[in-house]
Amino acid sequence: MFDACVIGHVTRDIVRIGSQKKEMPGGTAYYTSMAMKSLGMNVAVITKVAKEDKSLLGDLERKQIPIYLRASPRTTTFTNISAGDLDSREQLVSDLALPFTVEDVEDVDSKLFHLGPLTSGDIPIEVLQSISKRSMISLDVHGFIRTIDKDSGRVTMTEWNGKEKFLRYVKILKTDENEARIISGEENLEEMAVKLSSYGPEEVIITFSSKGSLIYCKSKFYRIPSFMPKNHVDPTGCGDTYLAGYMYQRAQGIDITKAGEFAARTASLKLENYGPLGLR
Repeated sequence: MFDACVIGHVTRDIVRIGSQKKEMPGGTAYYTSMAMKSLGMNVAVITKVAKEDKSLLGDLERKQIPIYLRASPRTTTFTNISAGDLDSREQLVSDLALPFTVEDVEDVDSKLFHLGPLTSGDIPIEVLQSISKRSMISLDVHGFIRTIDKDSGRVTMTEWNGKEKFLRYVKILKTDENEARIISGEENLEEMAVKLSSYGPEEVIITFSSKGSLIYCKSKFYRIPSFMPKNHVDPTGCGDTYLAGYMYQRAQGIDITKAGEFAARTASLKLENYGPLGLR
């Protein structure tokens, strides 16, 4: 049995930061699993890429992360455009892999399944219903509130219809401040957290970039500071790395404050380099 299994599309990411441009693997499944493995967790990945893009899985293979590769004629492709900080980024999508199915996940045994949808159609509710019967679920919500413009491919955030049905199966929910505002309809951070928790999650994590994060659990709020990196190199995947650090600590029974601070420090380390934590 795995400590964690991450479900999500490994993507082809084109990262543009200022005048610099790099092409690399990406997606929640990639960044979270690489960070979890580097921290010492026994982690697996369920993903979909096209046959001709299997090279995107090379880093996972070198890290000896078990990969459950499911068939798809296409690979999800993102372009991330950043000014070089955590607080501003534009995303474009040029292709999408097939969504996941119950059959894709039913033969994997894990204590935790972390879901990393990149678009609203990636992970249907039937997958959550199936997993919830045997394992704990954590969710990074961003894909469920993404809308992709058919002409430009530009990604924008929108209301998540049906959120109550999905979130009842989730124990740990991670969002950023903008996502939490859209989903909850609230403006105050603490009110956002309380509203999100009312949908079902026991632990709610709201990150707000370089300003820190807020964790809410069982009617208690935990304010977590940010930790400045030595250099701001690549913000892509920082939220995924934060979640990996948090889950690593919580799996060991570490209290929420210490787990949150560890997660923030881990995300800061990732920001100092291109690619995921532990790539080098």
